[in-house]
Amino acid sequence: MRDDLTGLAMSTRKVIAALYSVQLLNYAVPIVTLPYLSRVLGPAGFGAVGYAQTIAQMLLIVVDFGFDLTSARKVAIHRDHPGLLNKIYWTTMSAKSVLAFICCVGLAGLAFLAHASAPDRVATLLGILIIWGSVLTPTWFYQGTQRMPMLALSLLLTRVVLLLPLFVFVKTAGDVVIAAALQFSPALVSGVALTAWLFRTHQVSFGCRVTLRETLHEMKDAYHIFVSSALTSVYMYANVVFLRAIAGNADVGYYVAAEKLTTPLRQLSGPVIQAFFPKMCQLYANGDVRSVGPVLRRILMVFIAAGALLFVGFQVLGQWFVTLFFGVGFAKTYHVLQVMILVPAIIGVAATLVQLCIVASGNQGVLKRIYFVGALFHLCQTPVAIYFGGGVGAAYSVAATEVFMTVIICFMAAKINARLLAEVPASP
Repeated sequence: MRDDLTGLAMSTRKVIAALYSVQLLNYAVPIVTLPYLSRVLGPAGFGAVGYAQTIAQMLLIVVDFGFDLTSARKVAIHRDHPGLLNKIYWTTMSAKSVLAFICCVGLAGLAFLAHASAPDRVATLLGILIIWGSVLTPTWFYQGTQRMPMLALSLLLTRVVLLLPLFVFVKTAGDVVIAAALQFSPALVSGVALTAWLFRTHQVSFGCRVTLRETLHEMKDAYHIFVSSALTSVYMYANVVFLRAIAGNADVGYYVAAEKLTTPLRQLSGPVIQAFFPKMCQLYANGDVRSVGPVLRRILMVFIAAGALLFVGFQVLGQWFVTLFFGVGFAKTYHVLQVMILVPAIIGVAATLVQLCIVASGNQGVLKRIYFVGALFHLCQTPVAIYFGGGVGAAYSVAATEVFMTVIICFMAAKINARLLAEVPASP
């Protein structure tokens, strides 16, 4: 057992190193594209693309339906059983495809019924690229088999290749549709390549029969994660919708610009969590709960220390960086970022406990209650915060909700581990 865990630890370190290497290169893409798009499209055009992307991402919660965690857990546990892996693949893909079709119909209805200009309508419709990109990119399969570096590298290469047409064809504020198409398509292109590789290497194959009952059973397993994700969307995406309704595209542009910078920072916790997820699933499945606590504590301390350094660094260099990065027209983004710069570390702590403890231990059923309370808290205080503070108020609202949620998640994770430890037989 110890030898197996040592091998897993070595494999985990390699996966983390590879993921961070790709992610650092991945950051070069927005460093190049965001300043260009903000200057060419202006706050209004930039906000239109951001709004369309937000709508697609909200629908993406329905398409993903929690499979990225529940199916990844099943793949991690059954990774040495090819027949079971093939069944998991086709059942999950069938469920996601049905949900994607329903979401595309809803997206088309929203685009044509909303009172928007023609470019806004087309940009919204282009969200279909994001939806089917999620279906064709089996993130959950690659995570469960610890091949996330390959997935990340594929997406990076696709984004780099699409940089050339972005600079060639997006030249004025009227090129919103072209910008949206090029920004929304990388996942679809890389997803096709990643799926083709799975078939070429015979990790999955055709000829697997999937029944409606099996598909519904897969959705039932992921239901708790889906409800949690849907409730999370209330305080992740609702602010953009509220800001657009109250203040217009320009204010959305300032807020979205801040999100474009904090989103990569939030993703810094991803490689560590993704790399440890299969290992933690196996530890819980084997009843080795005592090995869980030390791993969680080390990861949490790293995220907290990194968050503190990031906060101090932004207070010193933040205003200079925002002006240089987005231009003088985005001065308001700096004030939004003064608050939102705290969010990545808070989310890193919460995501670690949710994925590496609550989900990995198979207790995802508690998440819907946790996120219901968080969504209710956010809806109670967000309208007031946005009314009085605009984009800065929205940032304070998000930070307050994330702190509130993290406290609840810490309490629940500690309770789950304490219960599981009590069930472990005492050593002779």
